[in-house]
Amino acid sequence: MPLPGTSRDKAPKTVAITPGGQTPIGLPVAEEEVFEEDFTDVTSKYAIAEEGLHHAKVVGFEKTESRSGNPQYVWQFRILAGNSKGVEVKYWTSLLPQARWKVVEALEAVGVAASGSVARFKLSDIIDKPCIIEVVHEDYEGKTNHKVNKVYGPSKDTLAFMKQDESAPF
Repeated sequence: MPLPGTSRDKAPKTVAITPGGQTPIGLPVAEEEVFEEDFTDVTSKYAIAEEGLHHAKVVGFEKTESRSGNPQYVWQFRILAGNSKGVEVKYWTSLLPQARWKVVEALEAVGVAASGSVARFKLSDIIDKPCIIEVVHEDYEGKTNHKVNKVYGPSKDTLAFMKQDESAPF
C-alpha cells in the first residue's frame, strides 16, 4: 500500500530544499503538513515529587560533564509507590575528589560498588536497580523543584513494589 501523497507511478510530493531555502527550479514544492490538537482542557504541570523517602528504581544513568566542565554521573530515578508514583527525579553526583563520597554512597545503595574498592560496572548493572531516595524541594527562580538528596539501599517493601512495577503494562 503506498504512503499518503504517493502512488506507485509517481514520486512523493516532497522535494529537497537547498541550504538557501529555495527549491530547485522546475520541481514541485512540498506542502508543509499542519498539525492541530485541542488542548483547551489541559493545563501544563511539571510533576513534582513529594518531599520525603520514596521507593524507587534507577531508570537512567550516564556520565557527563557539569556546566563548569567537571565529570559527573547523572542518575534518573522513577518513584514506584505513593502519591508520587511514576514521577522521575534526577540526581547529579560529582566525580571531583571532594564529592566522590556521594557517588560511592549511591553505588553502594544500588549494590554495585563498595567504598575502598575499584568500581567497574556497566549500565546494565545499574538500570532497574531498586533503592530508596530522599526527595527534597528547593526554590529556583521562583519555581519549586524536586531533587534527590540521598540514596539508600532497598527495603523489603521496595522489592515488593519492584515486582508490581515489572508486571505493570507501560
